[in-house]
Amino acid sequence: MLFVITSVEEGVNIYLDAVWLLNILMDAMILNLTLGLTRAKSSKFRLFSAALIASSLVPLTIYMPHHFLTSSLGKALISLVIIWVAFRYSSLRAFFMQWISFYFITFAIGGTMMGVHFFLTTEMEVQGGTLVTFSGGYGDPVSWCFVLIGFPCSYFFTKWRFSQVAVHQMKMDQVYEVEVQWNGKTAKCHGMVDSGNQLVDPISRKMVFLADRYVIEQLIDEVVVDELTMDQVATSMDGLPGPVQDALRLVPFQAAGHAGQLLVTLTVDSVVIHTESGPLNVQKPLLGVQQSSLTHDNTYQMLIHPHAMVRGKSA
Repeated sequence: MLFVITSVEEGVNIYLDAVWLLNILMDAMILNLTLGLTRAKSSKFRLFSAALIASSLVPLTIYMPHHFLTSSLGKALISLVIIWVAFRYSSLRAFFMQWISFYFITFAIGGTMMGVHFFLTTEMEVQGGTLVTFSGGYGDPVSWCFVLIGFPCSYFFTKWRFSQVAVHQMKMDQVYEVEVQWNGKTAKCHGMVDSGNQLVDPISRKMVFLADRYVIEQLIDEVVVDELTMDQVATSMDGLPGPVQDALRLVPFQAAGHAGQLLVTLTVDSVVIHTESGPLNVQKPLLGVQQSSLTHDNTYQMLIHPHAMVRGKSA
């Protein structure tokens, strides 16, 4: 049975159950989007409980419109409770970001709904500081459309967002601080363990670490780095500095199904990988020269040979 409230002034029936259900669904959708945006930890029970608390403002506004909780300050306090119930508390900074994101999504959806209202020329007016629309007592049809469309979108967005976070976290779990020492210089960077990198020098059996320009330029002048390409080395190797010529090695490799290619590498003094268990020191490995960046966001600048994590100091 629906709770029906009749407005004597306007002669409009308001079906409180339907409007309340609409607000619960809207709040649940907003909290679900906040969950995906902030990568917070929660559960279905927490989200439903928080949505129920948020929607409690509907009957409170109707029956007690002048209550403190219906004021701006009261709503701000309730929003803090909503975030505290919806997400597991980890830190004050994370709590603040969840709170700000909650309001950002709320205002974004609310602004979009307002724009759709004006576009459809739905009759509306402001009464006592509250926006009132005359579209029936079951809640606004635009709001129901947002729920019907928004819930699947928020579900897939949250699912996609968590999959992205999982992949990123998996990568970050294998990223370490690395130091490369050669010719009295030290290059510092971040390296990721690449399980697909099994490249070794067929003659010396030394492991090959692939590094981009950011690493190489800390060891060698930029002008010389420009010459460390296969074409330049094959035609004008004599123009390279003596220490670079002594360290230079060409290692055969296969890429994208094409064999017979050569990679320009340098024999460095050591590569030190800083792990939680302590530093791993690889002596006299080969450092492959990659002229471009390995990633678009510079998350790491080196690909670490997986055998280095197993053999460590004995490598």
